[in-house]
Amino acid sequence: MHFRRMKKNQFPPTQGFSLLEVLIAAVIVTLAASWAIPQYRRQLALNQLDQYTQKIESGLFSLRARQSTEGTSCEIKFAANYVGTDNINGDFGSVENIVELGHLSKEDRAQRLQCCDTKQCEWNPPYRLIDLEQTAISKNVEIKVSQSTYSLSPPGTSTDGNALVMLVRSTSWDQDPQRPLPIRCIKFSTSGHLHSGTWEDTRCRRR
Repeated sequence: MHFRRMKKNQFPPTQGFSLLEVLIAAVIVTLAASWAIPQYRRQLALNQLDQYTQKIESGLFSLRARQSTEGTSCEIKFAANYVGTDNINGDFGSVENIVELGHLSKEDRAQRLQCCDTKQCEWNPPYRLIDLEQTAISKNVEIKVSQSTYSLSPPGTSTDGNALVMLVRSTSWDQDPQRPLPIRCIKFSTSGHLHSGTWEDTRCRRR
């Protein structure tokens, strides 16, 4: 029996993609990307929003704990143009103008947060509202508050009549008008209790 030998470097012919198949694949990839990229950006913004909300809650816990340990009374002040939780469509401010204090002079810091005992009002390190400031996330969120001043006595409670509420939202919260990102909130009650949640129907609901 005789077998035919294939010539050296001789391979069976292969069939490539047609132009139509390439175009169809390109359309599918484009459609997938047009859906995936906005979803990724939305999830990233939501994660950053939640991270910063947790930073504020943690910072207020630390403030209350230090105040209780050192026996100080603290006065927290906010600019009037960032006050009011009834209107959630405007009047939010950057975190540098509301909760971050590290970039301020000693005098300006005292206008935003001042903690005193019977002997002094200056501390080293100084009191602050959040522990880690001026991070990459700081530029991607904004805040407004329920009242312009809030007082804390040494046990971490307040003599004010109402709880302090902070609303936190992403700077890109309305990038998708059909699905705006939620507004997160931190509620600091007059009894010193803290909790975070989602702002719904003028209430800070736990998540």
